[in-house]
Amino acid sequence: MKDKFITLAILMVLLAVSVDASPASIDEASDGDPVSIGTFRQLHSDILGEERLLLVNLPKDYENSSQSYPVLFVLYGDQIRGYFAEAVHIVSRLSGEGSMPALIIVGVVNVDRYRDLSPVGRRGNDSGIEPFSRFVVEELMPFVEREYRTKNFRILMGPQAGAEFGLYTLAKRQGLFDAFILENPFRSPPVHEVLMSMMDEIMEKGLASFTFLQITCPDREGQFDTSEQMKYAKDFTKIVAEREPANLTLVTNFIEQNEDFIPSLRLKDGLRELFRDYRFPDDREVRGLADITAHYAALSEQFGFEVDIPEAALYFKADELTKKGAGDAAKEILEYLIEIYPTSVNGYWRLANLHREAGNREMALEYYRKCLEIMPNMTPARYWMEKLEAEQ
Repeated sequence: MKDKFITLAILMVLLAVSVDASPASIDEASDGDPVSIGTFRQLHSDILGEERLLLVNLPKDYENSSQSYPVLFVLYGDQIRGYFAEAVHIVSRLSGEGSMPALIIVGVVNVDRYRDLSPVGRRGNDSGIEPFSRFVVEELMPFVEREYRTKNFRILMGPQAGAEFGLYTLAKRQGLFDAFILENPFRSPPVHEVLMSMMDEIMEKGLASFTFLQITCPDREGQFDTSEQMKYAKDFTKIVAEREPANLTLVTNFIEQNEDFIPSLRLKDGLRELFRDYRFPDDREVRGLADITAHYAALSEQFGFEVDIPEAALYFKADELTKKGAGDAAKEILEYLIEIYPTSVNGYWRLANLHREAGNREMALEYYRKCLEIMPNMTPARYWMEKLEAEQ
């Protein structure tokens, strides 16, 4: 145990240096600079009587906006190149394309994973899942919500034993998380028995609010046969389908002939399914900003938190209106865009072009200059700015 803490301390020092020294942007990077995808935070737990290390990744425009964000909690956060980096990559891709909202991602580093995450004790020791659950409720979440701008929507990513903690939390602390993306929680007969017993009340009464649950399970993990665990998951899926507990949406992925020792949680699939209605419908007519805001107001009602309109939805719809000759409607959308995304080059660039084409030279110059403030190497913006300045 002592060696484990020494190793962790060394890792913290090395990676903290990388985080502190990382350049603020690509434009400021130099040869040999480190690359980072987050920040370490230290949280003392009175409940657990130990220090807990967290990794936090913030949306790219977090520091330049006043927006708040849902939170994705990643168990096994110490697997930085694995689960944490995967989560950062997938959320960045999907939110960037407008398929889901941007998220604050919080990785929780393991100390003793089976003690903390399993409802069944191991090696003669009692389970510590309830103290860890209290830590999450009473210390971790208040810390995150105090330190960062968060919305009241939480997702739990539970790999390996984290899946057991996920289903335990769904059963024992309903409403704590709105969505769960888990590996197979039924990892042994004792765990299966305990978790299924806990789920009885949900099967009978349902849930008070919308809850999304995705479970992914393989038939084997490397050389280990996990077909029995898959059978438990299939039985659980059948029971949910038969009893249809209110407000529970269950998605199960069964991976046959799995070849990976550490199987995928299908995080991307889960997030796409959870936010399947988030992207603005391609076939819906838009005549102005009000048509877009109405769609996301309905989504806010559905999810239970205020859903911000994605940047891509705004500028793509502005482009469509521009092509139809509805320049004023396009400008209204783009002006709203830069109000809520003040570092959006996409918004300023389009506004600059619209004003230039309408003969509004000064407004066009203002927006081209704004583009260059944000992206100094933006050659098209520099070209048009210099061209318009030469016409003075």
